[in-house]
Amino acid sequence: MPSLNLQCTNCLRIFSPGICIEGNSSITFNNCVSNCPFCGSSQSIPDGVFKDTVEGFIEFFRGSDSSLKNANELFNALQKIETPQDLEEIKRSKQFEELKKWLPNSPEKIAAYIAIAYTIVQMFTKSPSTSINYNSFVEQYNETINIDFQK
Repeated sequence: MPSLNLQCTNCLRIFSPGICIEGNSSITFNNCVSNCPFCGSSQSIPDGVFKDTVEGFIEFFRGSDSSLKNANELFNALQKIETPQDLEEIKRSKQFEELKKWLPNSPEKIAAYIAIAYTIVQMFTKSPSTSINYNSFVEQYNETINIDFQK
């Protein structure tokens, strides 16, 4: 059973908030927090239905002509978000119009969405013709969080 990992915005260390994701289950987060076991700071877990968000992103990219290019463009756009206006601009963009229902409601929650987009880019890069499913995504997501974001 894969568990979800977070990166602390205070000490930047990776930790598990103790949330495990079973098979094809769907998890809804709304105003959830978890304390970082390393520095004790309270960390927000992004609101939304995690499985729906991941599957929405995957379906969006799977249906595009250039999955890797589109996933990479979203990843780059998410990295540039600094203000609520930046986030709203992406949501209004024709390019990402179909994704707006899966994007966060504030820039503070964008880190998890960057990790989701980054993981999808990594999966498409490793095997462009791969059929990404939710369980393989969660495993790769946790590997990405634990390896790439600790640098």
